[in-house]
Amino acid sequence: MEEIRIIKTSDCEPGMVLASDIMNDYGAVILYKNSILDEYYINKLIKLGLNFVKIYKNYEIKVKKYAVIEAQYNNNLEEFKEIIWNISNGKTLEMERISEISRSLSSNFDSINNLITCLSKVRSINEYTYTHSLNVSLLCSLLGSWLNLGYKHIEQLSHCGILHDIGKSKIPPEILNKPGVLTDDEFDKIKQHPVIGYKILKKNKEISKDVALGVLLHHEREDGSGYPFGFKSEKIHYYAKILAVVDIFDAMTSNRVYKKRQTPFDVLEMYESEYLTKCDAGIMLTFLKHIASYYIGATVKLSDGSTGEIVYINTNRISRPLIKLKDNIIDLSMVPELGIVEML
Repeated sequence: MEEIRIIKTSDCEPGMVLASDIMNDYGAVILYKNSILDEYYINKLIKLGLNFVKIYKNYEIKVKKYAVIEAQYNNNLEEFKEIIWNISNGKTLEMERISEISRSLSSNFDSINNLITCLSKVRSINEYTYTHSLNVSLLCSLLGSWLNLGYKHIEQLSHCGILHDIGKSKIPPEILNKPGVLTDDEFDKIKQHPVIGYKILKKNKEISKDVALGVLLHHEREDGSGYPFGFKSEKIHYYAKILAVVDIFDAMTSNRVYKKRQTPFDVLEMYESEYLTKCDAGIMLTFLKHIASYYIGATVKLSDGSTGEIVYINTNRISRPLIKLKDNIIDLSMVPELGIVEML
């Protein structure tokens, strides 16, 4: 058993690992056990007035400026672009380069704060296909850890995320980048990208069957409403179920040629209203619970123009948190006419 010690919050250093959950005064978990502290989290704990925390005695100090993280992400992005360009021109997928990108992403993002900051960054719409694949890879790894999966599964999930849209390399760019509504024929072509991707991956003996099946089935849905086969829950690979959840989140919170990004809480509400029967409930709720807890303490703008701080996430209505305003607290689950319109 790892040794635990209690230290002053002001003495915390980036790289320390929490040995217990941290809650605010409203009983909301704001940091989970085993979270890696960085400057953002340390300041957040100090702001909450938390004087002491439990940490594991043995840890590796990790101090990494966000500019360095951003630069490495952009390096990975350029590498991935070249791989996709090669495939679109008939060359073979270079799996070793994909594995290297996966390892680089994994080592680069050692805290959820850095990850969410990166995901929240407004990037060029023209680069969406590439950034989306890297982001989904990161989120797959994160969700895999929240689901307590082993290293090998998390590594394969990272590969699934990078490769899940690789079939789009064979879709005409005028369809992929069309700003207007797709015709039925164009949408049918888009819906073939999981099959195309699977065929690309099956040619490479270095890629596991599980990764290939995750890519093939990531647009299938639990109720049979997905594509390309209309499979229901029991026929959908576990990796594909994980991919489905994080794919939706990054797609909805990113700017695309035909649609502006939505706030995280708009997307969380969509999960609750539209995807309860479409995504695996256990996987989805694990993702929502952990991703929402990150936003506790965040300042938001409401639809009436007021601003406040998120202080509690209701597990029964994750998309409708408690907001502390200047003079009172509003439970958005009880005030349907109000909503979060902007993260400040």
